[in-house]
Amino acid sequence: MGYTTDFIGHIDISPSLNEAEQAYLSAFSLTRHYDREEGPYYVSPNPYADQGSDDPERSNHLAPGHPQIWCRWVPCWEGCCIALDGEEKIYQPTRWLDYLVRHFLAPGAEASTSGLEVFEGFTFDHHLDGLVVGCRRDNKELFEIRVEDNVISQQVLRRADPRYLDYPPLPYEEVIDRDRRRSSRSRSGSRRLRTV
Repeated sequence: MGYTTDFIGHIDISPSLNEAEQAYLSAFSLTRHYDREEGPYYVSPNPYADQGSDDPERSNHLAPGHPQIWCRWVPCWEGCCIALDGEEKIYQPTRWLDYLVRHFLAPGAEASTSGLEVFEGFTFDHHLDGLVVGCRRDNKELFEIRVEDNVISQQVLRRADPRYLDYPPLPYEEVIDRDRRRSSRSRSGSRRLRTV
């Protein structure tokens, strides 16, 4: 269960992320963030294979300070912006963005003093600006996530309306769902081809 939110927009990053930062943030977005012995900054060397602990109880217990199990913010190919990955059921996007800025991106970010080898290539000198708008499918709440020089805010643009809970999907939602299904099928087909 849960709800889906459709997002549009991106957050600019200046200066652009370097290769080490892009690789880490991409892996971070694919890693399940449960309370691991390795600590909250752990990223799996193969995130597609590592989806939890052998202990189901532990794999659903959030890592300290993490707003949710999944962080869905991913950098673009050039490292000049960050956006949500388009997956279904994206939760706590504002809190996750704040976490990324405070821990990995902003001047004086918390990871800069961690002493972990994975952060040796990080510059910790980024400034983020931009706008992402989300619309919840269940109640049609429309909201914005705005970033101005690393200050993040969220504002409701149109309040939730419970009358929409029993309505069928809107036309644009049907198109998004259709494209998501097509994309999922093509990804699973290409995976099969590579493993043969």
